[in-house]
Amino acid sequence: MNTRELQTRLTALGYAPGPIDGVMGLKTRAATVAFQRAAGLYPDGVAGPKTEAALMAAIEARTADATPAPVRQSMSAIGLAVLISREARKLTAYRDTKGIWTIGIGHTAAAGAPIPYQGLTITAAEADAIFARDLTQYEDAVRAAIKVPLAHHQFDALASVCYNIGTGGFAGATFVKRINAGESSARIRAAILMWRKPAEIISRRTGEADQFVTPYSVSLPKARSTDARPISLAA
Repeated sequence: MNTRELQTRLTALGYAPGPIDGVMGLKTRAATVAFQRAAGLYPDGVAGPKTEAALMAAIEARTADATPAPVRQSMSAIGLAVLISREARKLTAYRDTKGIWTIGIGHTAAAGAPIPYQGLTITAAEADAIFARDLTQYEDAVRAAIKVPLAHHQFDALASVCYNIGTGGFAGATFVKRINAGESSARIRAAILMWRKPAEIISRRTGEADQFVTPYSVSLPKARSTDARPISLAA
């Protein structure tokens, strides 16, 4: 199966691999991982024979059912670029501001394997593969917790916050309750900014809060509020 066929099938099943362009980018890999998890397959993001067979079976079942697949909202290209900029891509394990061993694009043991430890190194390709796999659980958490429609910039901002604070913290957050209650953007922004420890996170959290309240048609987001300029999609 070529990448274009993979993207077409994932789209038909309601996943969001991005544009059907034949490019195996982060969005396509993340959508593949999400499908593999749902199908009970090993979530490696590789469309091998088992994944291809499962996709075919799912497509046949969907065709027989004749019910359109629900759209699974996921991070946009802009959202991915700004999240990667916030987390950075580091190929040698390091301790974050809380002393937690981290590697790749903000990957910690809380997200699953591999478990970072002192001296661990990975390749850039491995970092991207781990990120694509990790991303699905945080997008799932946003979809599960938020009960109202979200614009792309809002979903992206929430996924970024969730990636940082974890799925448990996200599910019980005040800003989630305010979003579901239909409260004002100002009230939601204020609640996002409640998550401001340690102090080093404040500029990131402010960037995420601004991203939530600002449509991309108005302004592209900054990774951190202290940045001189908005994110570049080449990041």
